[in-house]
Amino acid sequence: MITPKELLAKADKIFFKIISAHLKGESIFPLLMPSNKQVTGSNFSDWKNDLVPLYQQSKALKQKGYSVDWKEKIINGSKQSVPSKIYFDTIDDFLHFIGKEKDSLKIQSARDLLMNSFPLLEQWANDNPEILLSNYSTWSDIIKVCKYFESNQPPHQFYIRELPIEVHSKFIEQNAGLLKRLLDLILPDGWKNIASNDLSERYFLRKVSVYTQIRILDDELKPHLGYDECSLTLEDAAWIKWVPENVFIIENQICFLTFPKVKNSVAIFGEGFKSRLSKDIPWLKKTNLYCWFDLDTAGFEMLNMVRGHYPKAIGFLMDEKTYAQFQHFSVYNKGKQKVLPLLSPEEQNIYQFLMDNNKRLEQERISQSYIQINLK
Repeated sequence: MITPKELLAKADKIFFKIISAHLKGESIFPLLMPSNKQVTGSNFSDWKNDLVPLYQQSKALKQKGYSVDWKEKIINGSKQSVPSKIYFDTIDDFLHFIGKEKDSLKIQSARDLLMNSFPLLEQWANDNPEILLSNYSTWSDIIKVCKYFESNQPPHQFYIRELPIEVHSKFIEQNAGLLKRLLDLILPDGWKNIASNDLSERYFLRKVSVYTQIRILDDELKPHLGYDECSLTLEDAAWIKWVPENVFIIENQICFLTFPKVKNSVAIFGEGFKSRLSKDIPWLKKTNLYCWFDLDTAGFEMLNMVRGHYPKAIGFLMDEKTYAQFQHFSVYNKGKQKVLPLLSPEEQNIYQFLMDNNKRLEQERISQSYIQINLK
């Protein structure tokens, strides 16, 4: 026999589902609560332990809450009233029983506030009462941000934290997930770039410049930069008037700084690369592009990404021979299997070996003399 405590837990578990149906105007009451209504024990004393609490906590005595329909049943030769159906007559009964009247009012208030500003969000609001409740204290500020983007056509001249919106400086970043869900519904297609998860890129805000660290590996190329080494924004790097014969993209900073001199060549610090340079430096397409990343699954994922923009990119010291030479320096590394269609068969083999054996060889473990030999 279900107890009032167990009935409370069952009802509380479906609170948001019931509220969502109520907001949509669906007729779900009286709401039947499927439950175990079998009487346990073999005598009246046992039955009393089951039936009395269920009756005492019901609407019949409490004026609000669950209702019980009773029926007479012969148990062990005795006639006994047992529950045939447990249900809630109205949503008020349901909310009272689980103690969620205030939460329901907050959800309704948040929904009304949101729909007064953006009627087209009605379906979203009806489907997401849990989000309405969990963000109850911030809806006025969320709406301020949404109204700004709805009223101002991109591109925007501001960084995120300098937008002229009366919210605290970190509010937009702290609520980025919710804002993206709403703005994607509110804004016209041309005002958003859903291919990017970055808030600034997605809604065409001013974005912090990405800097490219470049090191000259041949003194004859120095006049093009005026320095042996410099950091440029991607935009400025794209304007350099040169086409070096070789470019080495190097993941580790120390390896980048100590990379040997090479005729008619430059090195670019990858910093995990993240494909940040991929589409922004046109002269990279005209060079012999070498990628030197860690010998691990992530390194080959980056190489595969680079080849998506530069199909002729070459892996440097990312082979079985190099791993075999320095495998005593390898460490444990757990990776997640991915499909990397742009790797060569040889690269696929070493990638699979590293994946199967949970191995990683960091590029700084490779000796300078070995680098020199392979450069020749």
